[in-house]
Amino acid sequence: MNKNKLYIPLLLVCTVLSLNGVEAKMTKEAHALYQQACAFEYKSDYVNAIKIIKQAIDINGDDAMLYTKIAGLYSDIGEYQESLSAYKKAIKLRPNDAFIYISMGNILQTLGDYENAYNAFNQAQQIYPEYKYNYLNLANVEYFRKNYKNAIEYYNTFLGAYPEHMEANENLANVYCLSNQPEKACEIYSSIYRQYPSAFTEFENYGMALFDTKQYQAAAEMLEKALENDNDSEAILAKLALSYQNIDENEKALKAFERVFEMNPKLTALRFDYANLLGNMGKNDEAIEQYKEYLAAFPDDANAYLNLGLVYKKLDNNELALFNFEKSYSKDSSNVETKKELALSYHKKQDYVNALKFYDFALKTEPDNQELLANKALTLHAMHNYVSAIEIYKELLEKQSNDRIEKNLAAASIAYGYDLYDKQDYGQAILYFEDAIELNDKEASAYFGYARANAKMGCTDVALTSYEKAVSLAPGNTDYVEELNTFREEYKDVIKKSIAQTPEVPAPELSIITPVVMESKPAGKVAEQPLVNGQAATYDTLVKNGDNAYRQQKYDEAIDYYTKAVVFVPADKVTMLKIANIYKLMGNNAKALSFYDKIIALDKDSTDAYFNKGLVYANQKNYDESIKCFEKVISLSPEYPYAYYSIGMAYELKNQPEQALEYYYLYTGIETDEKMLDLVNKRIKNLENK
Repeated sequence: MNKNKLYIPLLLVCTVLSLNGVEAKMTKEAHALYQQACAFEYKSDYVNAIKIIKQAIDINGDDAMLYTKIAGLYSDIGEYQESLSAYKKAIKLRPNDAFIYISMGNILQTLGDYENAYNAFNQAQQIYPEYKYNYLNLANVEYFRKNYKNAIEYYNTFLGAYPEHMEANENLANVYCLSNQPEKACEIYSSIYRQYPSAFTEFENYGMALFDTKQYQAAAEMLEKALENDNDSEAILAKLALSYQNIDENEKALKAFERVFEMNPKLTALRFDYANLLGNMGKNDEAIEQYKEYLAAFPDDANAYLNLGLVYKKLDNNELALFNFEKSYSKDSSNVETKKELALSYHKKQDYVNALKFYDFALKTEPDNQELLANKALTLHAMHNYVSAIEIYKELLEKQSNDRIEKNLAAASIAYGYDLYDKQDYGQAILYFEDAIELNDKEASAYFGYARANAKMGCTDVALTSYEKAVSLAPGNTDYVEELNTFREEYKDVIKKSIAQTPEVPAPELSIITPVVMESKPAGKVAEQPLVNGQAATYDTLVKNGDNAYRQQKYDEAIDYYTKAVVFVPADKVTMLKIANIYKLMGNNAKALSFYDKIIALDKDSTDAYFNKGLVYANQKNYDESIKCFEKVISLSPEYPYAYYSIGMAYELKNQPEQALEYYYLYTGIETDEKMLDLVNKRIKNLENK
């Protein structure tokens, strides 16, 4: 990126008028020679012009104008030292002439003597502060001296007098880039580009500033234009690849990266992002090679080890994943993501001590992370620390219901019940078995433990009923059958002997928890229905099974259950909406639209159906149809904020900023969510600045 590019306007230096003081009058003979020199100058015959002016100086050596003229002629032919010498003689004769200092400053700047150039411009400023154009000279030389703060001040002062000066605006934007103020640079570039699109050339700098402000889509557009002008620029191509990567244009990013490395294979630092892209595209083996090449050059980059570990995790190579997570942690022990991955890898390895340690480390940073808490509970469960596991399971369920957590809580309660039974704490054991039965009344081992503990406590009726329930749930378990028969034989007596063998306890399921909240079913039930999976199914069971499948992201299975339910309740709009939303989630737009239309046929005022239908059209980039749907939502429910927001987005994507702003303004008038308001206000600001 050529951030040092600077525009220096040609300055017409007035050498006729003296600002202060009295100048010696030029003689007629000298003036005649002066006119001859001007004629030669007009013909670009600078050599003869200089020769004539020298003759005039011999006659009239105390006239400053003759020295400024010969200084200008020397400057025209590149004789800068001779020019400076003549200007110095002129300034002795006319010490308060600001324009002589400005002329000297321009030559000194051309020679790269920025300090003396600044001094000359500053001297002119002291003499003639009203001359605003000199602020541009001061700004430019401070730019070259890398005194960006002063340069910004001078540019802004100059632009206060000449706000439309394109070159000064571009220079100021460049300085903002160099001083790490890309937001301000973007504002200026945007204004220039909007006013002078055909004359705009700062595509590279503008693109880089947009990238730095994370406006990746706009950055890609500017950098594409920059690449048209400079097809071999590694810097432009590299930043363009990263822009594509950030907007998920992976194929374009891949081609850009490949071209960059073809041009310069030594750009090792860029291989980290290249490896990330390959990993995201499922090119795992290639990603691994790129990470290794990068780490050979940057062996202390913790993030590279973390990402390499994640690739091995995708390949189900837990040992190499764990090795790289450990390396990452050794380089940076503060990264919570590394701690999470270490906890999960140790958990998978069944090294529960280390797993628990890293879950605790991660929870210090994210104490309310339910996934971490759930997996910590699973680790405690596996370590037979049932009390602590049960406590966490219960805390999680208080915040949100979850079938898997409930099953694991039941399993932990059963296991702890048997521990208490073995310790002859039968009363406490009964309480935990009761908790397990309440959570899962289909678990035979809970009833069996409950029966045993009640038998020990002399509650023979409860014990007998529970033994029978356990056997009915697990008829193939010979231990259950044998103990039931033994108990029956001794039914009227207190059981005297202890049963040594303890049945198996259901193991907890290891998984990252991702709860899904489904909509409630419509009121009422239907009669018994035909068999589903070999069992008589009711409407309730079909919807419940569909909800469970949805929570587990088994979308095809969920649709199957919901469809069967709709067969028996054809007017079930809620279940139809679930089906439509799943199809939308799966990207099957045609089927999603079909079900939304069915809902609308049943209920022409269904805002949910119209709104989601609009989202499908938006996904298809059919913005006109999507706007119609969202407008229908507003007509049905004027206080539906996301309909206004969605229309604004659609108009913005259609490149109709005025209409987009209209709906964004309406949205901000009814929305109460601070995060969403902040997001939309930023969109409004961006559109207003375009």
